[in-house]
Amino acid sequence: MNHIIDFFPRLINMSAIASIVILFVLVGRLILKRTPKIFSYALWVIVLIRLLVPIHVPSPISAIPVTQTTNSAEINAALPVLDFETPRDRQQNTESFQQSIENDTAYVHVSHSLEPTGYLAIAWVAGMGVMVLYSGLSYWKIRKKVCIAVPLRDNILIADDIKSPFVIGFIRPKIYLPCNMGEKEQEYIILHEQHHIRRFDHVIKALAFLALTIHWFNPLVWVAFVLACKDMEMSCDEAVIRKLGSDVRADYSASLLTLATGHRIIAGTPLAFGEGDTKGRIKNLARWKKPGIWLLVIALILCAVLAVYLI
Repeated sequence: MNHIIDFFPRLINMSAIASIVILFVLVGRLILKRTPKIFSYALWVIVLIRLLVPIHVPSPISAIPVTQTTNSAEINAALPVLDFETPRDRQQNTESFQQSIENDTAYVHVSHSLEPTGYLAIAWVAGMGVMVLYSGLSYWKIRKKVCIAVPLRDNILIADDIKSPFVIGFIRPKIYLPCNMGEKEQEYIILHEQHHIRRFDHVIKALAFLALTIHWFNPLVWVAFVLACKDMEMSCDEAVIRKLGSDVRADYSASLLTLATGHRIIAGTPLAFGEGDTKGRIKNLARWKKPGIWLLVIALILCAVLAVYLI
């Protein structure tokens, strides 16, 4: 428990730095609004690094402030010395002096366990436990639904008890499709999910959920998680349209509407994720057009500058 209490101030420092990065990325995301979503999605990788990597190498051009994190043990050890009367002031003789030291040591030990840092650390661990439990139950429910599935080909299976397609798995991800999908819908959705897997989105999603579990107390991290998932899905939609041509946008959008479940899952489970934000994705497809080379160059430069500035 002492190790957790000692680490907690450092975690708060990491979360505060990540909050600064998230604000920068939100501004960059607005600037990149008319560019392909892959650029906005790439910016969230910077946030993920700052949330999970505790090491920061100072740079003269970095926007990340260099802060000195105080060890909680040092803080807690200092407080009793400042607050309590010293043993020397209470010394009456040699025997009572020795007894006083022993009593003060025990009292300091008790006071350490009652420090606010300790209570906050316990609350943090409890919150992570709730997140892990929720994720585990969600994963168990999904596995129960797909326990009976018919192989279509390769890593693609068809299940009867699901309403929306999704990818499940971490090391060997599989694509599950509802049984009532038409052939054309299957073509679009399979391309979409295969692009997720080729791009290792199932790994990135798992790491993003891990970051959310660790920093659950930070509302900006929840905002980042939701927006990153939206950019992930929209960038995959755009990849399918680039491959099949812009003429399929209407049919692709119709497929999204058909598969819309009418509810949103914010966190879900890290080893299984489906599609969401149907309205936003259809709007994005409606205004999509092949970007000019100059726009791609500007977006790439902006992402590179933010990466150097924020990592």
